[in-house]
Amino acid sequence: MPSRRSFIKLSTFSSASALLPTASFGVSESTPSAAPKKNPVIILRSSWGDGNIGDQGHTPGTIRLLTQYVPNAEILLWHTDPRPETETLISRNFPKVKVIRGKFYESGKPFEGEVKEAFERADMFIFNSGMAMNFGLYGKDWGGNMSSLTPYIYCAENNIPFGIYGQSFDRFDFPSMYAYRNVLSQAAFVYCRDGESLKFLKENKFRTPVLEFGPDGCFGINVRDEEKGLAYLKKAGLEAQKFLAVVILTNTPYANRRPNAIDLGKSPADWQEEDRSRMAKIREMITNWVRETGLNVLLAPEVTKEIEPAKTFLYDQLPADVQSKVVWRDTFWNADEAMSVYARAHTLFGMEPHSLIMGVTLGVPVIHAWPPSHGRKAWMFRDIGLPDWLFQVDESSAADWTKQLRLIHQDCAGAKKKVANAMAFVQQRQASTMSVINKAIENRKP
Repeated sequence: MPSRRSFIKLSTFSSASALLPTASFGVSESTPSAAPKKNPVIILRSSWGDGNIGDQGHTPGTIRLLTQYVPNAEILLWHTDPRPETETLISRNFPKVKVIRGKFYESGKPFEGEVKEAFERADMFIFNSGMAMNFGLYGKDWGGNMSSLTPYIYCAENNIPFGIYGQSFDRFDFPSMYAYRNVLSQAAFVYCRDGESLKFLKENKFRTPVLEFGPDGCFGINVRDEEKGLAYLKKAGLEAQKFLAVVILTNTPYANRRPNAIDLGKSPADWQEEDRSRMAKIREMITNWVRETGLNVLLAPEVTKEIEPAKTFLYDQLPADVQSKVVWRDTFWNADEAMSVYARAHTLFGMEPHSLIMGVTLGVPVIHAWPPSHGRKAWMFRDIGLPDWLFQVDESSAADWTKQLRLIHQDCAGAKKKVANAMAFVQQRQASTMSVINKAIENRKP
């Protein structure tokens, strides 16, 4: 496994000898170009759901980087469906960003409207962080997966540079590998947010000119809602740096979402036993934390579906002396309010990664107890230099987590320095990724 520093020196692959028309938007310094546009148009496809602060967080994170490194760009945020909470967050923090809505392809309908107009003006198309570029991981909807590649094919045909920013790649069941490899090899860049995904694409001979490690877009987030955040802390009786935030993930189903391939074959009894085992360990860790430190705990939701399980699995089953020091958040929030609360946490413990990413951007130590269902994205914290705080949830114990919490508590300054070093590496990679995006735009032939 390459080290963090070696990611910077990763060799890139040559341009694809692909079936699709060869686009001329490479990032080579020697590529001839016309005078670059003063105000390039960037389409960002992002925001996968309002009911998940991680799915929200990708969007302001990547937009913040684009506005910092490509300051003259006109950014069009593309939502296939309305995302009212995320759109409000973006309009409040990035008023110059325009939201466009609509699908690239709908059966029986012509390609028209603001999405078509946006692509006709575009100088760059970026698909943001997530796990969407997989086939067979969450089922085998061939039409849906192939239609997601259509915008890239359009870009290749029309000489618009395109790329993927901070994705994880887990599965390309037959025959999707041929399609994904062919199309993504013509991207200007593909950034993998974990080293295992990068290794996977390279082993499968993806030939993207820039195929490198690039952190999840959420690592760029800096939005805050201080008014709501501080009001909540006061109401909950939580003092700055004197509480542990805990984020869980259970097998409670997502609306309209099937389990991924790693989880197929499990029965309802398997799901229930898995939850019982994992939550019992988290209760033990919380109990240890409260009794050892005397500090509070906040049960914080990353996803709407986890609000009730945090009460039934954790809060309701804690010993009375521990429960009195635990706050169960019974309402959902948006990423900006969560950021304002997490900024005051002592440490974050989570089974979900994006609250923890927010914590790291704020300088807060984190422990990630990841489930196998995460796939390759589970390695994100290892790959930015925080392997000691990474645990497979079923192969580790409450004692393991408590030990790390104890070490963090005993040397808060040292823990924060580790976080700062990790973020310095992240920021170095972010600057490199944005340089590639700038060059791809500049080298685009009209």
